[in-house]
Amino acid sequence: MGYCFVAALLPVWTLLQPRGYLGGFVLYLALAVGVIGIFFGGFEIKQPALTGRPLFGLSGSVFPFLFVTIACGACSGFHGLVCSGTTSKQVARESHCKPIGYGAMLLEGFVALIALATVMILTPDQSKGQAGVLYGDGIARFLTLIFGEGSFATLRVFGAMAFSTFVFDTLDVATRLGRYILQELTGRRGRGAAVVATAVTAGVPLAILLAAGRDSYRTFWTLFGTSNQLLAGLTLLGVSVWLRKTGRPCWFTVAPMLFMMTITVWSLVGQIGTFFRGGSVVAYANGFTAVLLLALAALLAFESSRALLGARRPAS
Repeated sequence: MGYCFVAALLPVWTLLQPRGYLGGFVLYLALAVGVIGIFFGGFEIKQPALTGRPLFGLSGSVFPFLFVTIACGACSGFHGLVCSGTTSKQVARESHCKPIGYGAMLLEGFVALIALATVMILTPDQSKGQAGVLYGDGIARFLTLIFGEGSFATLRVFGAMAFSTFVFDTLDVATRLGRYILQELTGRRGRGAAVVATAVTAGVPLAILLAAGRDSYRTFWTLFGTSNQLLAGLTLLGVSVWLRKTGRPCWFTVAPMLFMMTITVWSLVGQIGTFFRGGSVVAYANGFTAVLLLALAALLAFESSRALLGARRPAS
């Protein structure tokens, strides 16, 4: 969190840009290693296809929680909105949007596939460790096809570095965006306002983490995935309204939007009840966040319906 605080305040070109540039090479190497491991490793799938969980329900069921657990490999709202800040700089004309944006999301989905593969080759007991360690060890196992089993201890360092690169690439950008949003909402400018907004953005999750127990990230993750997919649904909602208002076909955005909104709202309702029954600081923090997300989604759905019906706000 200290790194995120510093990274969110420094000019982009002093830390975020070079870190992201170097991280790109690590990403491409991890993708290449994943291809080698998946297609040429001959690893046995040891995870069961089904674990006996109920198919439908509000707690621990396949639907809807399968679709909010795998976040960025699915329909990622974070990338749908946030990456417009960098993707737009690669676009010289509108015709470039599809190959650049769609190609980036295909790569993102492939990164998720590789991450799943690193877990699928483990037994259920082996896959109960920390996510970063599991991914790093999985990448190391793929690399042993080239460097041999005796190099595993060294190769797992590369796997851990690849995982850290992905994490830092998200956290520092998210912290900077949180600072931007707080400054925009309050109308405050200047270095002092930036420091305060960054401290709030990084301080709230830090306080929750300090109050949380070990492995609480598993609970955070489900809510994070839900918020990510909810943002994707809301993004599709906004695009659908724009297409409709401009007289263009919108079925191809409405259909996935309805699916995403149904899954995420269903998941939020289930999580709200579970969180508030937990009785811990983490449970209440998650419960409050889930209620807030549900309210914001309802507000945006209401505003979208007003826009489609042609309603206008009275002049102030």
